[in-house]
Amino acid sequence: MGKKILLFGVGWLGKELVQSLLDENHELYIATRDVDKWLSFELKLKLIEVDLQSAKLNCEDSSFDLVIIMLPPSGFSNYVQVIKNICLKISGATHVVYTSSTGVYENIEGLVNEESKVDEKHVVFKAEQQIVKMFPGKYTILRLSGLISDDRHPTKFLLKKDKNFGGEVPVNLIHRKDVIRAINCLKEREASSEIYNLSYPENPSRSDYYNFYAQKFFGRMIVFLSGGQGKTINGSKFAKKYNYQYKMSIWDVRLNNIKV
Repeated sequence: MGKKILLFGVGWLGKELVQSLLDENHELYIATRDVDKWLSFELKLKLIEVDLQSAKLNCEDSSFDLVIIMLPPSGFSNYVQVIKNICLKISGATHVVYTSSTGVYENIEGLVNEESKVDEKHVVFKAEQQIVKMFPGKYTILRLSGLISDDRHPTKFLLKKDKNFGGEVPVNLIHRKDVIRAINCLKEREASSEIYNLSYPENPSRSDYYNFYAQKFFGRMIVFLSGGQGKTINGSKFAKKYNYQYKMSIWDVRLNNIKV
């Protein structure tokens, strides 16, 4: 049976999720500031015009089965208030999924899980707290490692720098398709009121990993300075809870469409 689903943040990550949901029997709503760019999809979904600063939502009904908030903090002068405003407008939601970031953890050396110490001043952590406070028993928070795909990869930016720090620091990454698969897994489940890391279970050094791609696709090498410390994100909690497998290897990304 289809669900009534509302999406906030239909950008680079959200568009991929929309595509995965369109062919299923859901009542799909998109909250967007730019209704015009979604008009071609109107036969398959419903558009809700939104002012994210005030969370003025052109929708009176807040009783959604699932609300997925995928808004990054960039571009907002008061991100926490924006998330709070959204929460007030969706008070009738049964399950709220929020895509957070593993950047909320303090930058310590060693293995980091969901119980590890966070930077309580981090704007994304403060946004998480709004979700937890306003939807007790009805939320799932996904802390995402660095997002990659065929059209988005840090190698491009590292090649532009003369020197890069932390060559021995481990990478923590996840492919966009694995994130979409994880969210799709949640839409069939009840809220767990838990926080989960999503991170591919391989953590090579920045030097080894990014130079693999720099050499393979661009015929160049990135200059890294040695040293530095960094965390290694453990994303096994979600995998165990939902019998989930990370399928998109961080070594199998195709960068043919990325130019330096």
